[in-house]
Amino acid sequence: MAQITDLNVSPYYDDYDEKDNFHKVLFRPGYSIQARELTTLQSILQNQVERHGSHVFKEGTVVIPGQVSYSTAFNTLQLTTTFANEDIVAAAFYNATNPVVITGSLSGVKAKVIGFAEATTTTQPVLYIQYISVGTDNVTPYFNNSENITANTTITHTTSYSANIASATTHDIFAAQIGTAVSVEEGVYYIRGHFVRCEKETLVLSINNTLQSGRVGFNITETLVTPET
Repeated sequence: MAQITDLNVSPYYDDYDEKDNFHKVLFRPGYSIQARELTTLQSILQNQVERHGSHVFKEGTVVIPGQVSYSTAFNTLQLTTTFANEDIVAAAFYNATNPVVITGSLSGVKAKVIGFAEATTTTQPVLYIQYISVGTDNVTPYFNNSENITANTTITHTTSYSANIASATTHDIFAAQIGTAVSVEEGVYYIRGHFVRCEKETLVLSINNTLQSGRVGFNITETLVTPET
């Protein structure tokens, strides 16, 4: 299945038609190169790649494994909406390359932040976490309700809070919860004649329900990115 975006429009004018049986676009010295020719050249090459790819792979095939996993033990932590009269910025606790570690000031529980969801008009800010260690009593497995948390890096809402200084408070009801999520690792998929790289991503289905049913997949979109964009 080839791309569905029509490029035979201004300013691209890609009028390639595989029924013409052209396999190369040749250029002659002394003649200007047209945008149409360069675009058509790409279409010819892409058509060759697609023919080979479709012979080997089905649409949607994982070419370089982007493993999909389903977790029914996805840990989340609800925070209060404000801290020190400032709106909580959940994103401040997230760093994709160097994960932030948070610690409960009362429980002593430690966890690594692997994602977040900002507060809405109906929901609290939420951190997606992986627990690292139990509390200081060597028993407590989860964060307490209504306890301050610190981070091992500077956290900025409006004010900046230094590392190991309280910068948020867990929610007073069911702060630590277990939900469900689907994760996909980075990989390459065969989509519409192209080998498309997929970034690592996690889709949280529920922050507090371990029994979840539904259908999960990819939405495929085709967009043109201009130099102005």
